[in-house]
Amino acid sequence: MRAERLVQIVLLLQTHGRLTAGELARRLEVSARTVQRDLDSLSGAGFPVYADRGRSGGWSLAADYRTRLTGLSPAETAALFVASTAHVLADLGLDAAAGTAEAKLLATVPSHARRQADLARERVLVDHADWMDTREPSPWLPVLQQAVWDDTRVRLTYGSAPDAVDVEPLGLVAKKRSWYLVARKATGEFRTYRADRIVHADATDERFDRPDDFDLTEHWRRGSDRYFAELRRYPVRLRVRGYAAVRLRWARNAVVDTESAPDEDGWSEVAMTFESAHETRIHLLGLAGDVVVLEPVELREAMRHAAQQFLDQNG
Repeated sequence: MRAERLVQIVLLLQTHGRLTAGELARRLEVSARTVQRDLDSLSGAGFPVYADRGRSGGWSLAADYRTRLTGLSPAETAALFVASTAHVLADLGLDAAAGTAEAKLLATVPSHARRQADLARERVLVDHADWMDTREPSPWLPVLQQAVWDDTRVRLTYGSAPDAVDVEPLGLVAKKRSWYLVARKATGEFRTYRADRIVHADATDERFDRPDDFDLTEHWRRGSDRYFAELRRYPVRLRVRGYAAVRLRWARNAVVDTESAPDEDGWSEVAMTFESAHETRIHLLGLAGDVVVLEPVELREAMRHAAQQFLDQNG
């Protein structure tokens, strides 16, 4: 594991030129102290890694040093072929290029790694689309894609807003079959726009300076965490048994906070946070017989009232 991390550090420095220990730690998901020890080990092993002090400093490789540690292992080769998502590539017009790239990549790897790639393509498929999902991508996606590539502003008319706005496109995110544009407004505020709600998009020739510290993956993760934290506002405490416990973990817009081990009768206690009382009631009614509402009391009453209405109407 440590050997792989040392290789990753060298490749990251070769790719990005200069990175701080903190940036390396974030990318490798380890502590800054661990990265510092790794850098010291690389230096002691003869790798030309250097630290530049000061406000814009960081770690870098010697300017004329290029590593040959870029050969792919069998597992790495398989991972590349499993990770591709066909509809995302097609939406971006990259499906044909992806096929060519696969052929070129396979031609460069050793035979044992090529076998792993063939196995991955034959046996693993990543399909992010929902069942019965036939929605077409936004017609404005090519305009957005080009603007993201070129760092040029786009004038958007969005949703029911009466006026168009100028935005600086920073990235595109594919979430299942939906595309989202992450952009910065003239005020400096970051906004996320769902591509299929864009009424019109005009490309411009106005270039902008992309923020040096912007990381699309990290920005999207923080935004998603914020969204779901604000969305889930209704805490409940339940007793559940059997398959109901599994079904609760699959509940949309809800999260299991704590779950006890089942008792001798197979019942466990679960604390959850749902989006609303209404959504909670709808989900729990489908688990009738295998769920007991402990708290809040008003949810118990609402469940009892809903069950009685069902009996009265279907008795």
